[in-house]
Amino acid sequence: MTTPTFSELQRNYWVKRPADLLQFMTVEFQHPDFGFIRLVQGQFSDKIFDVDGSPETFKAASMQLPKVTNQETDATRAGTITFGRIGLEFRKELMKITPLGAITSPITIKLRQYQDGVTAPIYSRRLYVARDGITITSDSVSVQLSVDNPARLTNEAQFYDPAQWTGLQSV
Repeated sequence: MTTPTFSELQRNYWVKRPADLLQFMTVEFQHPDFGFIRLVQGQFSDKIFDVDGSPETFKAASMQLPKVTNQETDATRAGTITFGRIGLEFRKELMKITPLGAITSPITIKLRQYQDGVTAPIYSRRLYVARDGITITSDSVSVQLSVDNPARLTNEAQFYDPAQWTGLQSV
């Protein structure tokens, strides 16, 4: 078996490939009842990134985010975000959501990937928290992501018309 030979140009490319650049994965939760929660993965201190043209602070958090190339078997699922030991803080924010707000407005999530030296995100994806997609335990919080807006996934049953169904009229 022969050993492949590389030119000097090819060797320089593999030595200086872009994998050596720092990359930051961020997640942004948004709901009208609690505003924005911005977190950055795997950092020891808060970071500032550009969001829609203005600098925003992302808090450092220990979490596992879905990989960009991760594919689930169900087309509506987009992965899971798992947090460790922030259950009480997360639950406190979730309790701010009113019952009407939970029905009319879903919790939106924006996953963004930033690269060191670049102000705009190199990857951005908008997702939603799936219906019954938040699991809080004593050790962790898991958030199931979905590409479908759960506020639009209502039960489309036929409404009863009292004129058509006279037995439903109140006495």
